[in-house]
Amino acid sequence: MSPLHLAQLKSPAELKGRSTEELEALCAEIRAALVEKVLKTGGHLGSNLGVVELTVALHTVFDFLKDRIVFDVSHQCYVHKMLTGRLAGFENLRRTDGMSGFICRTESPYDLLTAGHAGTAISFASGLAEGLKGTGGGEDGGDPWAVALVGDSGFGAGVSFEGLNQAADQNSRLLVILNDNEWSIARSVGALARYLSRLRSSRTLHRGYERIKTLTKSLPVVGSRMEELGEVIRHALIPGHVFEELGVNYIGPLDGHDLAGSIDAIQRARRIEGVTLLHFLTEKGKGYAPAGNDPERAHGISPPPFKVPAPKAKVAVQDDVPRKAYTKIFGEALCKIAERDQRVHAITAAMPSGTGLSGFAEKFPDRFHDTGITEQHAVAMAGGMATAGKRPVVAIYSTFLQRGYDQVFQEVALQEEDVIFCLDRGGLVGQDGPTHMGLYDMAYLRPFPSMTLASPRDGVDLENMLEAGLKVGGPWALRWPRGVTPAEVGSPASLRPPMEPGRAERLRQGKDGVVFALGAMVEPVLDAAAALEAQTGLSLEVWDARFCKPLDREAILDAAERFPWMAAVEEHALTGGFTSAIAELLADAKLSRRPHLSRHGVPDRFIQHMTSRDEQMIACKLDIDSLVASWKESLSPNPVKTPTEA
Repeated sequence: MSPLHLAQLKSPAELKGRSTEELEALCAEIRAALVEKVLKTGGHLGSNLGVVELTVALHTVFDFLKDRIVFDVSHQCYVHKMLTGRLAGFENLRRTDGMSGFICRTESPYDLLTAGHAGTAISFASGLAEGLKGTGGGEDGGDPWAVALVGDSGFGAGVSFEGLNQAADQNSRLLVILNDNEWSIARSVGALARYLSRLRSSRTLHRGYERIKTLTKSLPVVGSRMEELGEVIRHALIPGHVFEELGVNYIGPLDGHDLAGSIDAIQRARRIEGVTLLHFLTEKGKGYAPAGNDPERAHGISPPPFKVPAPKAKVAVQDDVPRKAYTKIFGEALCKIAERDQRVHAITAAMPSGTGLSGFAEKFPDRFHDTGITEQHAVAMAGGMATAGKRPVVAIYSTFLQRGYDQVFQEVALQEEDVIFCLDRGGLVGQDGPTHMGLYDMAYLRPFPSMTLASPRDGVDLENMLEAGLKVGGPWALRWPRGVTPAEVGSPASLRPPMEPGRAERLRQGKDGVVFALGAMVEPVLDAAAALEAQTGLSLEVWDARFCKPLDREAILDAAERFPWMAAVEEHALTGGFTSAIAELLADAKLSRRPHLSRHGVPDRFIQHMTSRDEQMIACKLDIDSLVASWKESLSPNPVKTPTEA
C-alpha cells in the first residue's frame, strides 16, 4: 500500500485499511492545508479545523458513494471536500467559477444537495434513510446508511427535533453526528446549549455508569434488579437519557479529536439497530491558535482583496467621500433610539455581530435577545413582545427570514403588530452563493396587506426609516445590501422630504425619460443617468422610490403621463419585487398613454457565488455601464430589440 498523503489522495477509499498513525499524519496535513489555503482565499476556517479527525473517521468507516452523508449548513465541509478529490479547488475557493464554500450537488457525487441553511440535515437524512429501505447496496452489505453531521447550534433549531422525532419512529439506518463545539457563528445560547454543557461535564459520570452497568450484569440472581438500579442512577446523573426517551440510541459525549476512538464509536454505532445519536466534543479552531483564541472572528475569514471587474463609475457623489457599512450604521442608529425609548428591544437569531447588534447587546443586555438558530421562534416572540407593548426590532439576514415566513404572516402581519424587520444582506452577497442571496424578501413580504417595505439609499435614510417605522407603527421591513454606503447620496439630509410611507424623492430633473430606483441602486442609477447625458445628451429624471410598499402612486402615475419611457431598477429578483409592483400599478391605472417600462433587476435564475458582489452586479447587468448601454438602445429612435430586463 502506497504512503498516504493529502496531495496524492484521489479517493476516500484510500483511507481504508490504514493504521491510526497514518491517518493521524493525514489529519495533520489536512489541518495545515486548511490554514494555508483559507487564509489566502477567505472562508470558514474555525469550524473546519474542528472536524478534521471526525470527518476522516467518517470517511474511513463509510463509503459515501454507497452510504450517504448530509452536512447541516455545511460550513464544516472543507475536510470532506479535500478527502473527495477536490484539494485543487481550494485555490479558487468561493471565487468566480471556483469551488463553492458549501456542499454543492453539481460539484461532486459525494454532495447530495446544495445547502447553506441550518437545522435541516436530520430531516433530509431521515428521508434518505426511509427512501433507501430495502434497496441494499450499503457499504456493510445492508441498506445504505444516511449520516447527518450537525453542529450544536443547528441541533437546537426546531426542525432538527422534528426530524429526530419522526426518524425515531421509522427505525431507519440513520446516524446523527452531533459536532458539539459550543458555537455556531457566535457562542451557542439557550436551554439546549446549557443541556449540552451538562452532557459535556458528565463524561466521567457516563464512564462510571457504564462500569456499573457491566458490573451489575455479571452478578447472579440480583443482576436484573441491579440493572434497574443502574438505570435509576443513570437517569438521575446522566442527562443523555433524554434522547433515549425519544427512542434514539445515545452514545457520548466523546472526544472528537481522538481519531481511533471516533472510528471505534462510529463502527459500534453502525451495529446498533435504529437511529443513533453520536455526541462528539470538538474545539472550534483546533490546531491554529488565532482561530482557537477567537472562534467568532475565525468562523469566517475575510479574503485579501482580489482584482475583479468593477463598474467604471463608482459613486454618485465625490470619490473621496467616507463610507460606512450599512450594518454598522444600523447598529449605531438603533442604540441611539434605544437610549431614549425603553420599549425598544433587539432580537437576532444567532447573528449578533453579523447583524450589527453587538454594541446593542453590550449597552442594553436586558433588551437584547439572541434566540439561537430559531427564526420561527424569533419572529413569533417579536409578535408577542409587541402585543405586550414593546417595540421589537428583528435583525436578520434576508435569506434567513424565509425560515420564519408563517410567523411573519400570523404572529405579526395578521395582527398588525408594531414589529420592524431589519433585513441585512438584502441583495447579492458575493462569495456565499445561492443559499445566502437576499433576493426574494420583497416578493414574499409584499402580499401582506399590513406590511410596509422600505429600502434606504444611504446612511441618512436608514436612520430615518428606522425612526419612521417606530413612529408610524405596524409591521415594517427595511432591507439593505451587504456593503458600504456614504452618509448621503443625491441630496443633503436637510433638504429631504419627510420619511412618510409611500412618499418618493426626486433627485434629478430630466426631459427624455424617468427612472425609479430603490435602495442601494439609487447611487449607480444617478451615475448612469449622468453618464448617459454626457455621452448622448439624453437627460433622465431620477427618483428614489424609498418604499416598495406602499408605492408613491402620485409620483409614478404623474411621471407615466409626462414621459413615454420609464425604467425601474432594483437589487432583487425581477419576479414579484419592486419593478413588478410598478408594472402592476401601471397595468391597473387608467392612463391617457402608457409608457414603455424597462425593468432592471436580478434575472430568474439562481445566482452562483462569485468573488465579489460587484462581479454579480455586472453579471446581472445592474452595473453602471450595463444600465447606460440598455438605456441608449431603449431610447434610440429605432431600437434593434426590446430593452433588456436583466
